[in-house]
Amino acid sequence: MKRYNILIVEDDLMIGDLLKKILQREEYNVRWMKEGKDIIDIIHEIDLVIMDVMLPGDDGYQITKKVNSLGLNIPVIFLSARNDIESKLQGLTMGEDYMTKPFDPRELLIRMQKLLDNQYGTFTQIKHIYIDAEHKKVFNNGNEVVFTAIERKIFFYLYENRDRILTKEHFFEYLWQLEDRNQNIINVHIKKVRTKINDNNGEIIQNIYGEGYRLNTYIKK
Repeated sequence: MKRYNILIVEDDLMIGDLLKKILQREEYNVRWMKEGKDIIDIIHEIDLVIMDVMLPGDDGYQITKKVNSLGLNIPVIFLSARNDIESKLQGLTMGEDYMTKPFDPRELLIRMQKLLDNQYGTFTQIKHIYIDAEHKKVFNNGNEVVFTAIERKIFFYLYENRDRILTKEHFFEYLWQLEDRNQNIINVHIKKVRTKINDNNGEIIQNIYGEGYRLNTYIKK
């Protein structure tokens, strides 16, 4: 599935190192900063931030305010030893979640996943590909597939009608702007889609001889 880019902003070396190892074990891409002065340089690459509150220089709230001012809508989880209600309310107002130290990493992982699912959508897995239907994205072994506009429409037309056979006429009606109505043109586009998702043997997008194509959601290993 998509490997999310997680940024840890934590000056405590023990906590930062532990978090980095745990998240890497869970197959996240992880960056760790010990202070937030350079966060604006990399924040466009980040999907979620784990932010310590007490930091050298600007504190976590000040850094988050700068991030929020960019309008990127990146989820932030605050970590803090402060457990008073005012600190919690401030954190929940500025970010999406607030956890007090010490914390159980398992709880953090669950909270992270819920935030990521809410922000970026959930994924459907078919063999080695992950499909984010909400954002019309497909990931092949963790890497986003780069489709042309027509290829993306064809793939998600198949996905929206998954486990059903679609004839070439279905495709021509759906792709009404496709000027070339040569019967072979659909075959050509689907072949390109298959290549990009590593489905050259046609298990995921199956050719039903004499009828059309079907995207299979259940494939025996």
